Amino acid sequence: MKAAIERAWEEKGHIAYILSPLSLLYQLGWRTYLAIYELGLKKPHIPEIPTIIIGNFTAGGSGKTPFTVYLAEALTSRNHPIVLSTSGYGSPKYHGATLAPNGSLDVNEWGDESTMFRELLPDLPLIVGHDRVAAAQLAAQQFPNHILLMDDGFQHLRLKPDLSLIIEPDLENDFCFPAGPYREPKSVGARRATRILTYDEHIQPLPLQLNPSLPPNTKVNALCAIGQPHRFLNSLQTIGLRVQKATLRPDHDPLTAGNLFANLEPELPLVVTAKDYVKLKNHTEAKNYQFSIANYLVAPKHPEEFLNWLESKIHELRKEKTPR
Repeated sequence: MKAAIERAWEEKGHIAYILSPLSLLYQLGWRTYLAIYELGLKKPHIPEIPTIIIGNFTAGGSGKTPFTVYLAEALTSRNHPIVLSTSGYGSPKYHGATLAPNGSLDVNEWGDESTMFRELLPDLPLIVGHDRVAAAQLAAQQFPNHILLMDDGFQHLRLKPDLSLIIEPDLENDFCFPAGPYREPKSVGARRATRILTYDEHIQPLPLQLNPSLPPNTKVNALCAIGQPHRFLNSLQTIGLRVQKATLRPDHDPLTAGNLFANLEPELPLVVTAKDYVKLKNHTEAKNYQFSIANYLVAPKHPEEFLNWLESKIHELRKEKTPR
């Protein structure tokens, strides 16, 4: 059912219009929730350290996590200390907020995205949990001189971030749930966003980096459990790989099924995302396959201009905030 609805979200077709009355009810509920904060009936938490959310208006994969990785690396290279926050969706650490220990993480305890962050950015502190207010408080207590970079959380109105960078894909269907993919009306979210980043105009996917690399025209199989898997397959074709078969699972699938590798020949390299490999490497059949891990990044089209703008905002925030 979920997969069918997500397919219907890709276009503004008959199913979207049939569900549109429910979308209006959802919008009413969201606007009511938002009004509670806009009218001052509830006060959002204002973080004590500079806090940047990389979010979106929609459900599913829009490139938030790859852009978060890019920003973390770029700001670190410019000598800004970074602490990361991610929800740990689907893991025991999802509720609350927990500072992850140093070293490798158990994907079954911490979740796929948290584990991937630790693999890709092993030197950065990582806070895991859906409670973004608790995450901001923990970051301020433990890392008062850092910048808090949050992967997702734009609709978490209990927290008022300093900057909200919104990744906005080019979608035909602009309905809210359940008729479309939008978590909130785009016009409403745009009023709260610091900057909206659209593909082709502001941001772009970088060429896939494979480890180990594979030469063009190599026949491969692919396996992934991410939002918008067709983007992953298109990226493989763009760098010249010839995808023979692909196993596609829902986003955040644990990838533990016994038939997961059915019809995927061990003779061909198996290309997977970094997010999925942290789960697949422990699968009982993994030893039979030659994996090539794809690291997918999203970057600004004009990185120097964007990063200079972001640094100027961070400089202003540091003047305003006094760490404990």
